[in-house]
Amino acid sequence: MKEFSTKEKEDKNSMTSNNSNSSSSNAIFPIIAGATAITAILAYIYREDPIFEQVKLKQKLNRAPGVVPFLGDLVFSIMNRHRIHDRISEMFEITNNEPFVLKFPFFEAPLVFVNDPKVVEHVLKTKFGVYEKGPFFRNRASDVLGHGIFNSDGQHWKDQRKIAANIFNVKNFKEFVSDVFTNEMKNFSVVLSVYAKSGEIFDLQELFFRFTLDSFTKIGFGIDLNSMTATSRVPFAVAFDSVQTKVFLRFLTPLWQTQEALFGAKKHTDNIKIIRDFGLDIIKRKRQGEVPEGNNDLLSLLLKVPDENGNPPSDELLVDYVMNFLIAGRDTTAQALSWTFYLLHTNPNVFIELQKEIGAVLDGAAPTYDQIKNAMPYANAVFHESLRLYPSVPLEIKQANTDDTLPDGTFIPNGATVSWSPYAMGRTEAIWGPTAKEFKPERWLQMERQPSPFDYPVFNAGPRVCLGKNMAELEGVFVMVEVARQFRIEVVNTDQVTYANSLTLPMINGLRVRCFPSSDKREK
Repeated sequence: MKEFSTKEKEDKNSMTSNNSNSSSSNAIFPIIAGATAITAILAYIYREDPIFEQVKLKQKLNRAPGVVPFLGDLVFSIMNRHRIHDRISEMFEITNNEPFVLKFPFFEAPLVFVNDPKVVEHVLKTKFGVYEKGPFFRNRASDVLGHGIFNSDGQHWKDQRKIAANIFNVKNFKEFVSDVFTNEMKNFSVVLSVYAKSGEIFDLQELFFRFTLDSFTKIGFGIDLNSMTATSRVPFAVAFDSVQTKVFLRFLTPLWQTQEALFGAKKHTDNIKIIRDFGLDIIKRKRQGEVPEGNNDLLSLLLKVPDENGNPPSDELLVDYVMNFLIAGRDTTAQALSWTFYLLHTNPNVFIELQKEIGAVLDGAAPTYDQIKNAMPYANAVFHESLRLYPSVPLEIKQANTDDTLPDGTFIPNGATVSWSPYAMGRTEAIWGPTAKEFKPERWLQMERQPSPFDYPVFNAGPRVCLGKNMAELEGVFVMVEVARQFRIEVVNTDQVTYANSLTLPMINGLRVRCFPSSDKREK
């Protein structure tokens, strides 16, 4: 038989290969076309919704710009994390204060945002039993807040609140001003005087944190920490700020458990240990009798709160209690004071009016409880106006435990969350008029009636209204007046002042200032 030539063999192999490639191509094309069609169909189905969303809304709500198929509002979240509170405020300007929703892949629930005081009242008061902290919040905050008052519902929450209410009364407030606040303010003034003499730039926010930490641990736990005299930041404070940022970002991060397991888990775990060891040390000192027996401070009372099985609280459970109250007692007032002095610097006319009232009411001495409450309306207006624009808790969230319809007609399915932003509400013209974004303390003196806690929810409202509201107002005004009476604060990093991502509203770069004696007449 005649053998094929080399060229004939190559031609035959080439034809065979081409036929094979052609067959493969013919098989691949339908697969690609099918996959493309399926992708297109899924992209259409999920054009506005994320994948693996567990709770579905039954009605169409306003959406943020830039919704991405399969990802929902994830890109919006990533792009706006550094200014999320302002972005929420801008969204309500776009929607004319109507609700909008953010949806994230793999999230247990959509986040419905509202900006109507009537809706806030519905959630916080009228339907209080329907809207709880719920598992959405608890799961993200449990490693920091545990079973504390801010992370609890039901009887456990009621027990802690009932006990805590015992120390927040007028008699104690008067004692706080005459004793704790005055003594701590003396230490604070000494530190400020040193900076005034040296002319050194320092972080005033950090000093406010130390002041409120020392004050609250004395009031709440009967312990003297003396952190005001520390030469560097207290490790607890650094760790506490870090874990709060971590918790806040969990509310905007899909698969946050997986992300944390892969990236940065050790640092967070180390920080949790630091803050819990700090709490355990307070409890140890308490149990060892550093505070006289029979002391009626908050921790002494919390030692009597049984756990869910009726047993005395363990040290770990007491740490939960301590951490929750430290957020309320340390963070919120220190941040309110920081924003207040930032606003006083950027609005010098307000500082002049404040000094006029201080000079007219006080005779070169610290204010008394009665003077703060009854004789210093402008000082109180300054503090409340600062909180209106920079609320210490800028974002609130509750989760529905059953289907409900809000007063504006928005249907909330079981498991969905409802959020409102005191930060955005404080900038809403429908609530505060055309000057809503301006710092105008006089508005509080010109009102026919004070705003309801649902118009001005900086201390929450309804059954969960902040127990320490009066104490925070008292401490805030007392410290503001005392600092303004003795010193003039000049902010040097005005362009860098902005908020950090956190459960509360700290300044991310601190408040860098110079301090001068109030008698110093040099030009600002």
